[in-house]
Amino acid sequence: MQFLNAVFLWAGFAVLIPPVIHLFNFRRYKTVYFSDVRFLQNLKNITRKRSVLKQILLMVLRMAVIACLVITFSEPVISTGGLQNGQGLVKNAPPVIYIDNSFSMQAGEIAGLNLEKAKNKALEIAGAFPSGTQFLYIDNNFSSEHNRLVNADGIRTFLEELKTSPKAPTIGEVIRKALQNLSFQDVDINSRKSVFVISDFQKNICDFSALENDSLISINLVKVTSETQNNVSVDTVEFLTPYRLTGSEEEILVTVRNYGGQPVKNVPLKLYINNSSKCAETFDINPYEKKQIKLKYVNTEKNLVRGRISVSDFPINYDDDLYFGYKIDSVKKILIISDEKSDKYFDALFKTDKNFSVEFSSGEDTDNLLEYQTVVINKKEKIPATLSSRLQSFVSMGGNVIFVPSFSGDIESYNYLLSLLMCNTFTGKDTLRCKIANFNAQSLLLKNAIKSVPENVDLPVVNKYFNSTQNSYLSEETLLETDSYKKILTSNSYKAGKFYVFYTPLDEKSGTLVTHRLIVPLLYNAAAFSQNFTSQYYTLIGKDDGFTTKIPNYKEGVKVFLKADDSDFEMIPRISGPDGFMNFKIFSQNLIEKAGFYTLMIQDKPSNAFVAYNYDRKESDLDFFSADEVLEKLSAEGFVSTQIIETDKSGFSASAVENSTNKPIWKLFVILALAFAVAEICVGRFL
Repeated sequence: MQFLNAVFLWAGFAVLIPPVIHLFNFRRYKTVYFSDVRFLQNLKNITRKRSVLKQILLMVLRMAVIACLVITFSEPVISTGGLQNGQGLVKNAPPVIYIDNSFSMQAGEIAGLNLEKAKNKALEIAGAFPSGTQFLYIDNNFSSEHNRLVNADGIRTFLEELKTSPKAPTIGEVIRKALQNLSFQDVDINSRKSVFVISDFQKNICDFSALENDSLISINLVKVTSETQNNVSVDTVEFLTPYRLTGSEEEILVTVRNYGGQPVKNVPLKLYINNSSKCAETFDINPYEKKQIKLKYVNTEKNLVRGRISVSDFPINYDDDLYFGYKIDSVKKILIISDEKSDKYFDALFKTDKNFSVEFSSGEDTDNLLEYQTVVINKKEKIPATLSSRLQSFVSMGGNVIFVPSFSGDIESYNYLLSLLMCNTFTGKDTLRCKIANFNAQSLLLKNAIKSVPENVDLPVVNKYFNSTQNSYLSEETLLETDSYKKILTSNSYKAGKFYVFYTPLDEKSGTLVTHRLIVPLLYNAAAFSQNFTSQYYTLIGKDDGFTTKIPNYKEGVKVFLKADDSDFEMIPRISGPDGFMNFKIFSQNLIEKAGFYTLMIQDKPSNAFVAYNYDRKESDLDFFSADEVLEKLSAEGFVSTQIIETDKSGFSASAVENSTNKPIWKLFVILALAFAVAEICVGRFL
């Protein structure tokens, strides 16, 4: 037996009061004067021994009444740790208290009030256990400093430091973390485990089907009431072109979403580039609607660009901003390997564009391929095996190769290059005139170049092309195809790079493709969208998948850390790499908790690299389960050791303990106190 309010046991000294009174009465005597001995006949004949026995019995009964009352107010409980489970005694593991400190806990009538309520409930639960009970504490951060046992005062210390977190683990993840932390404390695997989950039970985190239905795990769900509210958020942003160039018009697609059941009108949407307002729109959005809005602006920047999409939405504002960043590409270097020193079509396309630098080579000296973003093999009669091997290495490390064959070229050398890059090989030549009938308008090269396709669109024809094998490579994407299903252009992914294969020469003798307007976006985008720079514009807090960027002049052993642009926060990331193009992958190790921009610092100096972090929109959907719905879903999953603890009822703390590992027995001592009191009356009257 244990006592929840053991301090009241000090009142047990009150049981000494009846003996003191009785002893005092025993020592007192009273002189009675009477005139005649005959009056003694009227006295009841009571022996001395019977009188002493009665007084002692009354004293004991009064002491028992006081003792039972003291024990009652000390809130006695008995542990269920002595139950049998077929393998021996079931011991009780230290109770685990989890508090959901996600952003949704700000959704009360007063911001942050629900989190304060949750803290108070946690303190009540900890205080309801016997003095000296050891606990495990968990919140959404899954911090390593919480992987230790603490008493009720330790729980209080943790709660004083608790703030809202952008991380929102599911209930299943919380239970698994609790069991993992208990295992670190060498808790017997067959012990009874009690977990208190204090949360608003947002629907996004309630994966009840993932919970382990174990009779030795008691899950006590403490509901903190939150109201479903309207909320409009900026969910995603994407560019409609795969590259960023100075002076080019950018068109971005912003996805906004209404998570509430009420329509919202005239919501302002603004775009900021390097803290300067670029454009603004207003929109209306229906209940639960997801809408895409296009924003246009001109890239006037020349280096690093920090962008922010913002909506004005009250009262939920943690998902109103979406940060993104990119780097304006420097001049892209293109190497054209050809038997000729120039090509009028490539000259017309790239040489007049200030974003490109074009060089020609015969292919004899190709040791410096990594200096270029794109290599074009243009109608070279024979590709040496050495060059093929270097091109394979170039593509594997993120480079782009555009292969344009010569109709009179050496098929054997062509096939050697194609086989190295796991592409379909040439099987022969064909001169049957045919028309290009199919093009992949959703491909990366044509997705935003073709706005609409007329019914009788004029497509190019080809009269010289190569037939190929028909192996099914998952990395192959057909971009152009004839009406007889002959491949004309394919895009092939090989490791980190791209390999584009034309099956027809790009000259006027081979067809009209070289002069058709369709060829412009194909070649331009293939050259502009080089793989050796990141197309990742932002990452999400809590999902440490890494962020790819360049770190200029990086050397082993130098001090590298991330620093917030708007505060003094600093952290040392985990860095992997580099690849062949000096791309590094940065892992925040889940230490970043605030959305914004973080500059990569090298030796206390800002580098030419930064990262944009955003909150996960998982918390934007403010829809919650009621207590009855939680119980219904748990019952459907077959849980019998899980229940909701009603916090609004009196005796909440006692219920919490009763539902975990201990059974209160104070009512028994109330009954005993009444029984002893009745016995005292009977003894005093009838004995």
